[in-house]
Amino acid sequence: MNAKQANTFSIIEYLEACGHMPAKIRGDSHFYLSPYRPEDTASLKVSQSKNLWVDYGDQNAGGSLIDLVLKINPDYTVSDAIQEITRTAGDSFSFHRQISDPDPNPPGIQIRSIKDLGNNRSLTGYLNERGIQLTTAERYCREIYFSTGGKSYFGIGNRNENGWSIRNRYWKGCSAQKISYYPTKGQQLSVFEGIFDLLSFLELKQEPPIGRDYLVLNSLSNIPQAGQIIKRYKDIDLYLDKDVAGIKATKELLKTFPHSRDKSALAGIYTDLNEYLLKAKGYAIRR
Repeated sequence: MNAKQANTFSIIEYLEACGHMPAKIRGDSHFYLSPYRPEDTASLKVSQSKNLWVDYGDQNAGGSLIDLVLKINPDYTVSDAIQEITRTAGDSFSFHRQISDPDPNPPGIQIRSIKDLGNNRSLTGYLNERGIQLTTAERYCREIYFSTGGKSYFGIGNRNENGWSIRNRYWKGCSAQKISYYPTKGQQLSVFEGIFDLLSFLELKQEPPIGRDYLVLNSLSNIPQAGQIIKRYKDIDLYLDKDVAGIKATKELLKTFPHSRDKSALAGIYTDLNEYLLKAKGYAIRR
């Protein structure tokens, strides 16, 4: 790895891998207590989109990831810093490029490897930020390592009927689009818009998947194909988001399946179950 390649790794994820979490987040900017000097007010700012940092408490010191590693380790050479980034990186944090990838369905996604949850500190941290325990997520999700356009990425994936629905802190998309269906030979069906809605429901209810089957749409565009499964059940609960699109979809499903029930009120005043879960746990709501 050369210096240019080392600097493509995310500063935010490097700091997290070293045990440094942001004291606050303001849009694109993540603010940290300095990792190389004592302070009480977070004055080191990292721009998520530019992957650059500046320390307002140290005469505006700043720069790239290598510059930060050198600042934290003043006895390091540039070669030492690159080796440190290489050791810390491995499969443990992602290329910075994924932060600004605008395409939710980039062409030619190739799955490189699939691992059980708990191997990747960044993804475990992301689950924690969303209020989800590993023991809850591991029944439905895996760590997905994939590539597209010659670049490598990773995320938390739930298998759908055509491939994987994948997301991380900065991006969500899929290798192929379809619903995720989790049957347990139950007589009841609960329908969710996304995988984090299902995981949040399980965290809130602490309910084992016994006697109840789950269906995750992954996208509201998948409702027509989901109808083929929904029609098999006489006991149906709908937990779709309470935004404009989710409310419209719920009304359509209630009309098509009049024996179903709108359960979106479980989220209270919040848009979805994950926002409600984060509020209940006292977490900051970050999407």
